[in-house]
Amino acid sequence: MKKFNICLLFCLGLTGCGDTMDTQIPTYTVTEQEFVIAIDAFGEVEPASAERITTPGRRPMVLSWLVDENTQVKAGDVIARFDSERIMRQKLEEEFAMRKIQQDILAGIAEQTQEKSEIVVEQTFVDAEFQFVEQFAIDDLRLYSKLEIIDTMANRDFLEAKDGFLDWKASSVDEQHASEQSVLDIRKSGHAKKLKQHQMALNQLEVRAPSDGLILYMKDRRGEKPAVGNTVFPGSPIAQIPDLSNLQASLYVLANEAIELDKGNQIEFRLDAFPEKTFTGQILEVAKFPSEIQRGDPTKYFALSANIDQQDALELQPGRKLTAKITVETGRTTLTVPLQSVIYENEQSYVYVQDGNDFTRQDVTTGRKNLHFIEIIEGIEPGTKIALSGIVASQNNQEVK
Repeated sequence: MKKFNICLLFCLGLTGCGDTMDTQIPTYTVTEQEFVIAIDAFGEVEPASAERITTPGRRPMVLSWLVDENTQVKAGDVIARFDSERIMRQKLEEEFAMRKIQQDILAGIAEQTQEKSEIVVEQTFVDAEFQFVEQFAIDDLRLYSKLEIIDTMANRDFLEAKDGFLDWKASSVDEQHASEQSVLDIRKSGHAKKLKQHQMALNQLEVRAPSDGLILYMKDRRGEKPAVGNTVFPGSPIAQIPDLSNLQASLYVLANEAIELDKGNQIEFRLDAFPEKTFTGQILEVAKFPSEIQRGDPTKYFALSANIDQQDALELQPGRKLTAKITVETGRTTLTVPLQSVIYENEQSYVYVQDGNDFTRQDVTTGRKNLHFIEIIEGIEPGTKIALSGIVASQNNQEVK
């Protein structure tokens, strides 16, 4: 359609030139014609509904094997495996850390036991000294001097104080080691949780098909499908088993060509694999904003989905490429001119009308447009010759002045 419109525009421009040899500015004869808004699109066939298969576990993993896409699988078949080397290394690191903490716990218990043993020995000695003092202490002034009696009493007070200090020290040692043991237990618990996660990851190194069907891999936000060596994140979809009884089209339209796209617009499809057959459908949904569809390519497209009226199981298969033509408007005859013939300035549109060998500005009111033509509501009549390029005519007038 695009090629036809361009050729038509070129032929009309040539046939309507008139005095182009004198003016050197191509002209276009304004006529009424069928006004069609049709937009080209491209995309592929996709399932309208599918059972998604997501990445298991709680940590990113590296893919080491994938079943071929479009493979028919049975429920329980392995469709993907993850690399275990990094997980095994991390698991061994956690096990080593736990063994080291366990050694610290045992060393702390041994140190606590030794310190308490030393305190018990000192308490035993103090008890023996205290019994000796009680047994042989004499406070008779007839036998000992006052100084000797005072010294004996002071020795008794010292032993009582030392016995109380040893009791406090034993309690302090218990509290100190209990605090240290609590810290070690917390650290050990943290490593144990990580070790459990690694063990769960090792148990989930294989992804199995939840049901019978065809395996299709899903694109990420950059438009890339899973591949061996890629890192995938937990919970992210990697594959799907589609419902082949209901397929639709996933389409893309250049952002600057997306003219009045809306739900319900009629679409005509052609599969690249079967270009001789035509399918029809309607737009189901149009993205609100354009976006890039290929990494490193800044070109933006509007994404849209459309149903397919003819569900041909032999020819319509997920992933098959297609081209489409979206019809926004058709069947209406109106006055149209080429887009490049209209100039916009200060919210006013105008064209240059041929007057002999000269061109004069003529204000016009424009309506809807397609990729090549724009509707003229008022300002000029059928049969009027205008400059095919408004900019060229404008520049020519300025040079003449």
